[in-house]
Amino acid sequence: MTSRRDAIRRQMQAEHEASLEILRAIPEAQWATPVPSEEEAPWTAKDVLIHLAVSEAGILTPITRYVNGEPGVPTDFDLNRYNRSSVKKRADKTVPELLAEIEAAHAALLAKLETLSEADLDKTGRHARGDTLTIEGFFRRTSEHRLQHARELQKAVA
Repeated sequence: MTSRRDAIRRQMQAEHEASLEILRAIPEAQWATPVPSEEEAPWTAKDVLIHLAVSEAGILTPITRYVNGEPGVPTDFDLNRYNRSSVKKRADKTVPELLAEIEAAHAALLAKLETLSEADLDKTGRHARGDTLTIEGFFRRTSEHRLQHARELQKAVA
């Protein structure tokens, strides 16, 4: 592993552990707590957890496509609509199932990281938010995104 990949892995692992510590500490009854949302729809703490599971699993596709030189996220992609729809479709998932999905997606991302060269990490692509990131940036943003939401949930359910 290159030192660059090692640094990415360390960041991802540290943020993974920190976010899961927060998420696992949320009592079952608190998952129904309404939380602030930018999604133009009321969300609960569990909805945010669903969003995290979907987001983390879904980021592997554009990473793989961009590394392979293929097109990824379309320019007309509506992230808010996608977030609302994906949360609604997965509302029946339990908190333990969602946490397990996050664990699996994290492991898959780390496995993908192991396969990438230095040149791959410098390739770029459009993120679902609309900005252009390097592949390294995709990895870093994914773990930062989860930790940010975990900290927001921690405050919202306190």
